[in-house]
Amino acid sequence: MKNLKITVMCGMVLMVFSFLCGCSNAVGKAISQFHAARPQVQLGMDKGDVLRILEPTQERLSLRQARGSEQYTQDGVHVEIYFFRSHANYDKILTDDEFTPYVFHDGKLQAIGWTAIGGPKTQAQPIPEQHITIIR
Repeated sequence: MKNLKITVMCGMVLMVFSFLCGCSNAVGKAISQFHAARPQVQLGMDKGDVLRILEPTQERLSLRQARGSEQYTQDGVHVEIYFFRSHANYDKILTDDEFTPYVFHDGKLQAIGWTAIGGPKTQAQPIPEQHITIIR
């Protein structure tokens, strides 16, 4: 009975570890594929052409690893912003600085990057190093 419990525990630990490795692996692959594809995209391109190039790079990401698009109308111009995973901080917090925004005005690529939309609102923060001394 004890061996069965140990086997089940080991199996569960292995499943969790495999799942976590798969998640970070999907992010790493998406980022690599994005960086390989992004030189094909130029300002002025149609939204459909840009999405055909960049969306396949993100298809393995889960909803928690990706970010949805935004849209609004400003001065009669339909503005759409698509965010593509371009970096990873692996700090378990999804922040704006892990994405590159692509800004479309009336279906044409107008800008790439955060400068055009005022900069990222959230950024990863360095985790302070902890020094723990154990006294026995």
